[in-house]
Amino acid sequence: MSTMTFPVETEASIRRRILDICREQTRNIVEITRELALMTDSVGENKGKDAKDHYQNMVKILDEFEGTKKKLLEEVASFGALLNNREDFIRLIFRIGEVADYAQGIGYRLTAVVDRSWKVEKRYTKRLSELIGLVLEEMSKIRETMMSLGFNPTKAMDLSRGVEETEKKVDAAYRSLDLEVLDEKIPLRTLLLIRDLSAHMENMADLGVDVVDLIRVIALTA
Repeated sequence: MSTMTFPVETEASIRRRILDICREQTRNIVEITRELALMTDSVGENKGKDAKDHYQNMVKILDEFEGTKKKLLEEVASFGALLNNREDFIRLIFRIGEVADYAQGIGYRLTAVVDRSWKVEKRYTKRLSELIGLVLEEMSKIRETMMSLGFNPTKAMDLSRGVEETEKKVDAAYRSLDLEVLDEKIPLRTLLLIRDLSAHMENMADLGVDVVDLIRVIALTA
């Protein structure tokens, strides 16, 4: 009497599936940051309706992001025991999630600027647009790094250096803006708002480096 056998998933196939979902998450992060950059531009141009439209677009992508995050955690929980670097994948999931949280916080504050008709000088909104533009560049490079991970880990390691270089640009732009607003005689509310928004943007960039560090660790075990 013959017995029926079923294929057993290998570590490689589980890893590939989890990496596919991770790639989807980094794609979502790029789209979230893109909508945030467009929203920042719209606020600077006093286009309140456009700004709120971009925020709604961002919220929709954030909902997709949360659904994908849940799916990813379920995959790791179900099959993670077969992965040598299960903890690295879990850390990666939550780090990417923190980037999304900061993006949502920025969007919420920009919505308040529109709803309350707060006035912020154009030169400052321009600087904020430049800052989030650099963050978008960094997130795009993270996505490129993640896309390469499953196919060419060596290339992923090379691409990861570009993320760090862009983060340094974000850091320099953030420090410059922070010192500039501290040196100017502007209303306290405006001062606090600009510092809060720029700090959140810089935190997104810092977390981006954490994400790419984890991608490097995963690449080393590929």
